[in-house]
Amino acid sequence: MEGRREEENEELERPCEGVSLLDEPCDLAATIHCEMCGRWFCAGHAEDEVWHPCMLETGEEGGEA
Repeated sequence: MEGRREEENEELERPCEGVSLLDEPCDLAATIHCEMCGRWFCAGHAEDEVWHPCMLETGEEGGEA
């Protein structure tokens, strides 16, 4: 039973998998799962094309300011 509790805790405390252009990880809890890439993101980075490349429109390149 202890292994199951650990799995449940990992799901509840899943970290955001977004990474900035400077390779800085986000340490917020992930709440949004992307069906395209399979990664988990916090609400702030899920729709941010810098942290989540799936948000780029086809033909666009990331990192432009």
